[in-house]
Amino acid sequence: MKIEFPVKHIENNLVFAHDGTVWAYYKIEGFNYDFLEDDEKIIPFQQQMSFLTNIGLDLHYLVVPNPTNITGILNATIEEMNLKDYPLRENGIQYIEQVKRALENERELNESSEYHHYIGIQLDPEKNKYASGNAGINALTSVKKFIEGFSSPLYQAVGLYPDDILDSQIKAFQSQAVSIESAIDNSFGSRIHKVTTEELVFIIEKSFSTRNNNTDVQIRNSYEIGKAVEGIDKQGNKHKAIRNNKKEFFDVQNSNIKEIGPKTLMLSRITDANEIESLYCQYLTIECMDDVQHHPGSEWLYRIQLRMPFPLTVSIRAENQPNELIKKKLSNAKLEFRDQRNEAQKGGQDVDMSVDVSQSGTIQMENYFKQTGFPGFAVSFVFKVTAETEEQLKTRVGLLRNELSKYGLKIVAPYGEQVHFLLEAIPGSKKYHDDYKMEVAPGVLAGMMFGATTNIGDNRGFYIGHTSQFSKPVFIQPDLAAKAFDGLGNVVDSISVLVAGMTGRGKSFFMNLFIYLATLTGSKGLIIDPKGDRTGWDKGLPFIPKEFIEVWTLGSDPDDAGSLDPFRTSTNIEEAKDITMDILSYLANIDLNEDAYNILSEAVEEVANEDDPCIGRVLTYLHELYGNRPESMSNSRYEALERLRGTLETLKRNQLSMLLFGEVGQSFKVLEHDKPIQVLMIQNLNLPSSSEKKKIRNIHKISEAIMISITAWTKQYMFKSDRGTHKFILQDEASAIERSPIGAELMDFIVRMGRFYNTTLIKGSQNASDHGNDVANMGMKFSFGLRKTSEAEEMLDYLNLPPTNANIETLKALDRGEALFQDIYGRSAVVKINPVFVELLDAFDSSTSSEEEREREKERVI
Repeated sequence: MKIEFPVKHIENNLVFAHDGTVWAYYKIEGFNYDFLEDDEKIIPFQQQMSFLTNIGLDLHYLVVPNPTNITGILNATIEEMNLKDYPLRENGIQYIEQVKRALENERELNESSEYHHYIGIQLDPEKNKYASGNAGINALTSVKKFIEGFSSPLYQAVGLYPDDILDSQIKAFQSQAVSIESAIDNSFGSRIHKVTTEELVFIIEKSFSTRNNNTDVQIRNSYEIGKAVEGIDKQGNKHKAIRNNKKEFFDVQNSNIKEIGPKTLMLSRITDANEIESLYCQYLTIECMDDVQHHPGSEWLYRIQLRMPFPLTVSIRAENQPNELIKKKLSNAKLEFRDQRNEAQKGGQDVDMSVDVSQSGTIQMENYFKQTGFPGFAVSFVFKVTAETEEQLKTRVGLLRNELSKYGLKIVAPYGEQVHFLLEAIPGSKKYHDDYKMEVAPGVLAGMMFGATTNIGDNRGFYIGHTSQFSKPVFIQPDLAAKAFDGLGNVVDSISVLVAGMTGRGKSFFMNLFIYLATLTGSKGLIIDPKGDRTGWDKGLPFIPKEFIEVWTLGSDPDDAGSLDPFRTSTNIEEAKDITMDILSYLANIDLNEDAYNILSEAVEEVANEDDPCIGRVLTYLHELYGNRPESMSNSRYEALERLRGTLETLKRNQLSMLLFGEVGQSFKVLEHDKPIQVLMIQNLNLPSSSEKKKIRNIHKISEAIMISITAWTKQYMFKSDRGTHKFILQDEASAIERSPIGAELMDFIVRMGRFYNTTLIKGSQNASDHGNDVANMGMKFSFGLRKTSEAEEMLDYLNLPPTNANIETLKALDRGEALFQDIYGRSAVVKINPVFVELLDAFDSSTSSEEEREREKERVI
C-alpha cells in the first residue's frame, strides 16, 4: 500500500512536516507514582495542569513501548566484557551466553516492555489548529501569510525551491525549542531532554516493525537527512537551506502494509534469511469518555502500562483551544439546545432526555471555563495493539477494552481508518479526522499521569531478576552511577548498595548473586563473612574455578595471630592510632573523661612512634609503666592503670584476641589483592544479636572490634587496587560495625569515596535501622521482607517513599526472594530475584534443607 509520509525533515529534536508545522520533541525520564500517598499524587497533577494552561500550543503525547531486548542487552554486555582484561573473561562470556539462551526461551520476558514517554510541542503558534474564533480575522490572516510567503528568500533566491527549509528558520525554531525546554523542565516531576535525530528516526521506524518486541529495528547512528543547498537573491545575498528528499525516509518504511479487513493491518517484510515475517496490527481510538475525571483515580494512561501484558503504543494529539474560543463554542452549543426546544414546542412535543443532560453539561463546562480562564483541548487518542496471529490480536484488544472501560473510556477501531491512525502516531504528523475528536478540559489530560513510569534498572549490565508485576526483566550495571555519562539521568552518583531484610527472605542469597555476576563481568572483590555462610566456596562455584577464590578462615591457624592488629590493617599511622584507641577503650569499657583513657592514649602515642607498632607493644608499655611507677603519678591514676592493664591482659587470653593483639617481630599473614573473589571468615566470631545489645559479653566486644579492624583493611583494599577495575566489598552484618563511632566513620568513608576509587560497598543487615546515617549516600537500595511496622516505616523513609499503609504492607508481605528495589534513577518497584540456573540456587542457598527434603515437601503440598 502506498502512503503519503508526513515528515519532511528532522533536525535534532525538530520535526518539519509537509503541512508546514514544526514540532519539538522531548523525552520525559519519568517519575515514581505508585508509592505516593493521595496528597502527594496531587503534586504531579498540579504541575501538569500549570503546563497545560500556560503552554498555548498544540501538543503530541507519545508513549512508546521499548520491549526489553534481552539479546541486545546481553550482547552489549559481552562486548563490554571483551574490552576488559581479567582472568575470568572467557568463563563470564560463556555464562552470559547461557543466560541469554535461557531468557530468550521465555516469551513472557521477551514481550515485557519498559515505556518511554515523549512530548511534542508544535512551535509555530500560527500553525495551531485553533487560533481564533473569528472567521473574518482568520481569513485576513491567511491572505496576509499568502502574500508574505512570496517575499521569502525561498521564492526570491536563485537555487532555492519553495519546499526548502532556510537555515535561519531552523535556528529560530531551535532557539524557541530551548526556551520551551526550560519552561517545561519542572512540569513533569522528572528530568527531560531533547530527543536526537537518531531516536526520532528509531521511533518512526518502529511504526513499521514486523515484530512484537521490535528487534528487527535498530537505532541508526549518524543518520543524515536532507541536503545542504545555497541560493543567491537579487541583492547578491547568500541564503543557506536544507532540501529534503522523500527517498531518505523510504528505508524506515521498509514494510508492506496490507489491509486484511476494515479494522486490521498486516505488516510484512522479507528478512535477511529470505523469509516473510508478518505482524497483525490494530489501531483504536476513544469513542466516548466520562465528562468528569477525578484525581487521584483517573490515571488510566499509567495503569494500562502496568496492567497490559503486551507492548502498547499510545499517541495523543491535543490541539489547544483558547479560552475565548471554547467559551464561544459552548455558547453556540447552548443556542442549538434552545433551538431544539423551540422546535419541539412548535410541534407540541417534549425534547429527548439526552438533550436535557447535554444542555446541563454544557452549562457546567461554560461556567468552568468562565471561572478559570483555562484553555480547552481537542484531543485524538490512538492506541496501537500488535500480535502474531489474528486470534491473539482479538484477545489483546479485548483486554485493553476491558481495562479502559474501568475508567469510563470506550474504544473502537473505526472502519477504513487504520492507515490514517498509523500515520497520525508518527512524530510530526497531524490529526487525520475529526470524527472521534474529544473536547476536554486540561484536567482530563493532567489526570491521566503522562510521564509516570513503570521502568526499573539500568537496561544494561547483568540480569538479576524480573518485576513481580508482568515479569519485566531487570538489568543492572554496578559501576554505572560513577561513569558520569551525559544524559544518563541518574539522581544518585553513589555506587554503594544497601541491602536489608530479615533472616530467610533472600538477602544473603541476593548479595551472593550480585558479587558472583559482578565478578564474571569483570569486577573483583572482598567478602566479609562473619557468619561463615560461604565455607564451601573454596571448592569453587559454577564458572568460577576454585583457583580464583581465596577463602581466609582467620583464627584456625597460629600464623593468623596479629593479622588484624589495627596498626597493620589501617591505611596510615594516624588512622591506626584512632582505631586502636577506639577498640581498646571499647574493650576496657573506659570513657574519655577517665584517667585510664588518658593513660591508654599516651601509650598508643608512644608505641606509634616505634618501628613495629602493635597492640601487644601497647600492653607491654602499660606493664612497664605499672612496674616503674612515676613519682608524679597519683594513687587514683595508678589504680586506673592497674585496672586497665588487668582488663586488657584478661581479654588478650581470649582465643579470638590473638588476631587483634599483634606482637613485635611477629610473622603475620598479609591479606592479598590478587584473587577475583576473596572471602574473609573469622572462626568462633560471635556478634551480638539485636536482643543482646543491652547485655553485651566480652566475646561480643572482641568480635565487634575485629569487624572494625577488618573494615579498616577494606580501605587498604580500596586504595591499593587498580582504580580502572571495578571492585566490591561485601560487608555482611554491617550493624556490628555501625554501632562503633570509628566503625561507622570508616564505613561512611568507603561509601563516600567509593565512587572515586571505583569501589562498591554492599552493606547487608537484617533491619532498616541498622544502616546508620549514610543512607543518603547510598546508590541502589534493596529491601527484602521486614517483620516490624517500625522497620518498614524506616526503610520507606530511606527510600524517600511515604509510609502509607499500602507501602508498609508491601514491605511486610514480600515473599522469599522478592525485594523492593530503588535504582539510581530514584524509581522503585518490587522485583523477584532470579538466578536463572538451579546450580546457583543450590550454591548460594543458606537454608538447612537438603534437596531430598525439598522434593518431599513439594510432594506433601501437592
